[in-house]
Amino acid sequence: MNYWLLTTEFPPFHGGGISTYCYFTVRMLVKSGIDVTVFVPDEKQNDFSINTTDGVRVVAFNPDRKNTSSYLGYAARLSYEFAHIVHDIAEKYGTPDVIESQDYLGIAYYLQQYKFLGWKQFSQVPIIITLHSPAFLYLEYNKVSTYSFPDFWTCEMEKQSIVMADKLISPSDFLKQFIQEQLQISEKQISVIVNPYEAGEQSFSKSFQDKKIVYYGKLSPQKGSFELLKYFKKLWDNGFTSCLNVIGGTGIVYHPNMQTMGEFVRSEYGEYIDKGLLKLHGKISPSQMKQHLSDAHVILVPSIVDNLPYVVLEAMDMGKVVLASVQGGQKEIITDGVNGFLFDHFIENDFENKLLQILSLSADEIGRIGDAAIARVRSGYSPQIISSRKIAEIELFWEEKKAGNAKFPFLYQEKTADIGYSNDERLTVIIPYYNMGKYIDECIGSVKNSVFSSIDIMIINDGSTDKDSVDRLAVIAKTHPEIKIVHQANKGLPTTRNIGAKLATGNYIAFLDADDKVDPQYYSKAIDVLKQYDNVFFVGSWVRYFGNTERIWPTFTPQPPYILVHNSVNSSALVYKREAFLQGGLNDKHFVFGLEDYDSVVSMLSKGFNGVVIPECLFYYRVRPNSMFRAITKNKFLYSNKAIAEKHAAYFSKFCIGVINLLNANGPGYLFDNPTFEVKVSSSTLTENKWKRTIKNFIGSNELLKSRAIKIKNKLKL
Repeated sequence: MNYWLLTTEFPPFHGGGISTYCYFTVRMLVKSGIDVTVFVPDEKQNDFSINTTDGVRVVAFNPDRKNTSSYLGYAARLSYEFAHIVHDIAEKYGTPDVIESQDYLGIAYYLQQYKFLGWKQFSQVPIIITLHSPAFLYLEYNKVSTYSFPDFWTCEMEKQSIVMADKLISPSDFLKQFIQEQLQISEKQISVIVNPYEAGEQSFSKSFQDKKIVYYGKLSPQKGSFELLKYFKKLWDNGFTSCLNVIGGTGIVYHPNMQTMGEFVRSEYGEYIDKGLLKLHGKISPSQMKQHLSDAHVILVPSIVDNLPYVVLEAMDMGKVVLASVQGGQKEIITDGVNGFLFDHFIENDFENKLLQILSLSADEIGRIGDAAIARVRSGYSPQIISSRKIAEIELFWEEKKAGNAKFPFLYQEKTADIGYSNDERLTVIIPYYNMGKYIDECIGSVKNSVFSSIDIMIINDGSTDKDSVDRLAVIAKTHPEIKIVHQANKGLPTTRNIGAKLATGNYIAFLDADDKVDPQYYSKAIDVLKQYDNVFFVGSWVRYFGNTERIWPTFTPQPPYILVHNSVNSSALVYKREAFLQGGLNDKHFVFGLEDYDSVVSMLSKGFNGVVIPECLFYYRVRPNSMFRAITKNKFLYSNKAIAEKHAAYFSKFCIGVINLLNANGPGYLFDNPTFEVKVSSSTLTENKWKRTIKNFIGSNELLKSRAIKIKNKLKL
């Protein structure tokens, strides 16, 4: 078996839970005779390197090797680069049998998108997501605004990656249940397989330093640091004299106060630090862990949410007494009072009572609990046991998965009405045309160069007034008699698109503005997706601008709540199942200021006609200084967005909390177009004094001055 593992953390460059898991897992798989390749980002690489150590092939790659940093933020760029390094290595050495990835940061998101939307060489390769520490869970507990960009989009990538997974593995029932509640994952899709742990040599002394209490882990809200310190403050204030030793990083930012956790703890608990009751030892290397824990009387794991912390396994394997909370997967390792102790944050004084109970135990009792802890780790987390189960699970999954997938795994999709299809597999490309004679030949040429051959081209002349543009159509009619040209009095873009859709006869339609063009592969790839998935009704792609700029716009599969705040797709250039567009996407002619195509997308989603975006630059958008889009002012945006919200009020109401939070965190949707980057939001109140009011009134009463003032204001974008 050829097994590929994608991770952001791998020894010796990283410590922590994910790194520890990867270390033990690859050793376990190699010992089982499996060929393992690990992919890990490394900014020191110019491109990538391949090295083999202890039987494990490690592909270290630069996380910006495709130069995506100008149009993708860190997490999205990392996921994109993972996809392309995996693709490039597969092209060179062949595809693997299995790919496993962590959930954290959604690093497999783009690889999974490509797999579902066109990379044929990966269509039969199962992608397993192992649940470790999803940001959408832990950021909430760390009091981070999960609606602020880019964290919001990182969380969405994680959720989508989990939903797209061929198989999910959770190390704990705790995290399995949470994921099932959040994302409606079926019981069959997720399996609980605990993390492997290689037991160390049993050479530890059972002796301990009396009342040496250790908290080993980074200071962070999710790890229960605040609760732990409150418990100890209460104990100390009541005469408890033992010291709490905090061993771990203190640099996590506590966002509500915009302080590091170390700064916060020192400001809040400085008096106890001064008295020697609280000691912050700082971060240590993994190799120093045993040295610092070997003489501990008790080791504390007070997490308020956790998966399956390795610190519990490591401490128990050393024969240490662990006192852990029940708020996490650690409760599945420890049997209270037998091989460790458990407390509940929701039971008053439970922590204090359990701690005092442990400190009162005799050395023999401590020894017996330590022996039971060692036995628990070695019997339940042995790599030999876990390896056979994991391989059996994968082999069983292989047999079940051979049938393909007719459904694209969306996070959200409304119930869809049935639509009919004909046997006509043609695509009609509808080109609305108004005074575009200068660009139409290039536009037509790009369509004719398409790999997809069954294409009808329909140009709808919407009352062009420019003589050269009208004459150009006459020439096209003679030189390209296969192109259908429809002439009409000017009706506007929304009506023109609708007329084209109704005149088309094939199963598929696409709109293409007369000054834009398409990649030869666009229509072929889009229709392949539409044919494959019966719950996908339109397809878009990334956009490459040309003309005055060559910037890339990485569009995103439209999903609420983000799509209700900002249009995430190039909605004027989509490929549709024609009947779905006629039922759910007809352009509204009342949108006189534009955004009718955005409204069309929202309308389709509200009726269950979901669409996807192929993450490739397959569409070319011409940037012109006098284009319609550039003529849309702030007030026109506000008016059109208000109309969309009011028109689809019932759909908006389902996601109103998300919409409100996105707007509060990032500002008005018309001001941003890429959720993978941070957005700075600022506001100010413009007050008026008597003189300012007098000047405004004077200008307002004079038409010439008023006109000039408006022009200046628009120019300054005030």
